[in-house]
Amino acid sequence: LEEFLATDTAASAAAGAGRRSEAASASAAALSVAEPQKRVREEEATAVEEESDAPSKKAKTDEEDKEDTLAKIPAAELSAMSSTWKKLSKGRKSIAKLKRSSEETANNEALLSKLAEGAKEKKVNLGKSSAKAGVLCMTSLKSKDGTVEYTVTGGHDKTAIVYNVTSGKILATLGGAGGDVTSVHGTTFEDGSMLVVTGSADGFARAYAVPLVGEDDDDEEPTLLGEAESSGGAPANVTVHPSSSGVDDARILVASTEGTVELWKLSAEGLKLSTRLESKGEEGGIKLSSGCMHPDGLIYISGTSDGQLIVWDLKTQAVAGTLKGHDGNPIDFIAISENGYHVATSSSNPANSPVHLWDLRKLKLAATIDPGDGVGHVTSLAFDPTATYLAYAGDESIGVCVAKDWDRVVCTLTLPKNVGGKKGKKKSVGESYGGGVVWGGKGLSAKEGEEGKVWLATGCDGQRPVRFWGIE
Repeated sequence: LEEFLATDTAASAAAGAGRRSEAASASAAALSVAEPQKRVREEEATAVEEESDAPSKKAKTDEEDKEDTLAKIPAAELSAMSSTWKKLSKGRKSIAKLKRSSEETANNEALLSKLAEGAKEKKVNLGKSSAKAGVLCMTSLKSKDGTVEYTVTGGHDKTAIVYNVTSGKILATLGGAGGDVTSVHGTTFEDGSMLVVTGSADGFARAYAVPLVGEDDDDEEPTLLGEAESSGGAPANVTVHPSSSGVDDARILVASTEGTVELWKLSAEGLKLSTRLESKGEEGGIKLSSGCMHPDGLIYISGTSDGQLIVWDLKTQAVAGTLKGHDGNPIDFIAISENGYHVATSSSNPANSPVHLWDLRKLKLAATIDPGDGVGHVTSLAFDPTATYLAYAGDESIGVCVAKDWDRVVCTLTLPKNVGGKKGKKKSVGESYGGGVVWGGKGLSAKEGEEGKVWLATGCDGQRPVRFWGIE
């Protein structure tokens, strides 16, 4: 029995060991199968995660590609702008070579003096009487044959008004803005149409077609062609590029308060963003406060809220130079002479701020005009079409000085202290004033032996009428 039990126990032990060995082998086999499966599942999960991440990475790449594309002006647009530059540079050079005899100079200055010699200005209220008083921006246009002159003004009433100076009638009222209209510009075309672009405090630039053929026909209404929201902030300046050939083939530059200069293409489909240029300041982003196009069409100059002047070379889409002035105050107004040599800049606050004259060829400050007491807050600047005179307008008076002899003032127009209407509130220190001054008439451009007249139109924030000096 003991022998049997011993044999049976040993057999049982052997059998148990065998079963454990089989179980271990089975377990090992199971593990050997499960481990690859686990790795497969992990690899599949990783692949799924990578696949789910792929679209966002691709979207980022697409966004970067888009930004790279917008940083350059499309070849077709740049070609059109360059072709126009060739034509405009010839006209600019002819103005630069313009020489006046002493007799012609005396006649021109006599015309300017007459503006202030007892002649009462013509006042025209163009904005809505129910709105806050103030002209915030102004530009002037001529028909292609030069026989009809217009002004376009914008203000607190959220509209732009096209006024026919020749007939003395309002041609069009352009609505649709959701805030103050702070910038206007335009041009006329051979087909008898006018393109007007506005920038407003709601952050949008808007383009309008204004028919000029059959102006007396009430059925001819202006048309909103398109609107574009600025990439940031509100438009500080809007400009129709001189290469524009019609309302369905126009290029519009928009400088925004958030530091970008954008090129928009206007076609039958509306406005489409073509290019976005951005200049980084020494301490990060900059704020633009004004802008102006060079007569050649390939240089754009923008002013900043901290007194810098940024010169853009549109051909290379690069900053050609940066100038600093105005004690760090905002550059609210820029004017470039028609010969392309001089750039005038000013800040509207504080009152009687100096006007700086920059030499664009040497990129340096050439002169400073101290307007003295009596001009008030400078509200606009404008060179005459011959680049001979500069008008600087304030909310108290307007001065006209001689180019390169900047301290010689040949005409002073004084505004009445009591202007009537709803006067705007006094602005705080550092807050900008709006306004406009434009030249008109053929007098200063008349050739020897020709007769002509000259006029100035002015308007500013807080005062309701547009004043025409030299027009009955």
